[in-house]
Amino acid sequence: MAESSTWVLYALGTFLMFGLTNFLLKYASVKGMPSLEGTAVLLLGSGLVGIVVLLAMMSQGRYDSALNPGMRGVDPRLYLVMAVAGVFLAIGMYFLKMAVALGKAGPATAIALSNALLVASLAWLLLGEKLGTSDLVGMALYTAAIIVFSLKPLG
Repeated sequence: MAESSTWVLYALGTFLMFGLTNFLLKYASVKGMPSLEGTAVLLLGSGLVGIVVLLAMMSQGRYDSALNPGMRGVDPRLYLVMAVAGVFLAIGMYFLKMAVALGKAGPATAIALSNALLVASLAWLLLGEKLGTSDLVGMALYTAAIIVFSLKPLG
């Protein structure tokens, strides 16, 4: 597969992993797992994966600029940016866990995962990414779908 379309596989993998995560969160909640205690275990699991991946990458020399030319010239402050992103992710997972546990899983997840709208808007505003007509139409349709999906049944 061409490198330019590899992102689609990662996006589909994310779709699958987040979907399974959110289903498992709902399953545990329905079966009686208290939200706060479940979230603590969830975050521990995420942290353990992060530690394993970091150690594996360090053992491969991925953070050594002599072995990985892609690391040359990387601003060390970007490590802080990534750490802050991790904190936001953990807080977001907590909020998502609470939303799924306390409400209907489908609408709660749809609202939470509509963050693509925020990402695209911030990339346009702060990074100068272009939003074409199809992007804007897609964002409007996605917003409309979330509103309809989140409404109480109409019938």
